[in-house]
Amino acid sequence: MASLRKPHDVPGTILAAVFVALGAFLILQTDSMSPMGSVFPITISVAMIVFALALILRNVVLGMRPVPAATPGEAQPEASHESMPRRLLFLLAMIVWIVLIPILGFFVSSVLAYFAIMLVATHDRMSLREGAALVAIGLAILTVFYLVMARVLLIPMPTGMFF
Repeated sequence: MASLRKPHDVPGTILAAVFVALGAFLILQTDSMSPMGSVFPITISVAMIVFALALILRNVVLGMRPVPAATPGEAQPEASHESMPRRLLFLLAMIVWIVLIPILGFFVSSVLAYFAIMLVATHDRMSLREGAALVAIGLAILTVFYLVMARVLLIPMPTGMFF
């Protein structure tokens, strides 16, 4: 016999709803901006709303799926990998990243933050090939992001000791 699951990720769903409201608020705040000046904030706000709504929809769908009844002697699902030390280390990495931006520059501090967060967020062992792929992908994304922001959109980026 199947039973309904408990609500899936209630704190995440609530936070997603807050981000939907924040996105709507930010879009309303762009009324005082020039049309060209409001493009970027509106785009980011709309993306934030869309992704938050997708998370809410995902959590609702996952919460509505029936759970098959456990048979006697069946193994319990694997324990969650969530941990408070990882959360605190993630928060620490973000704080250190913000502190290092004016000292080392945006790009260098972002690369360091990427590696720190990757170490904190990685739960399972990975092969050398997977690790190398994550490093290459992360460096490529950070480089493209930096170049688009600094060279294409001409946004002044903190330079610090490096670039």
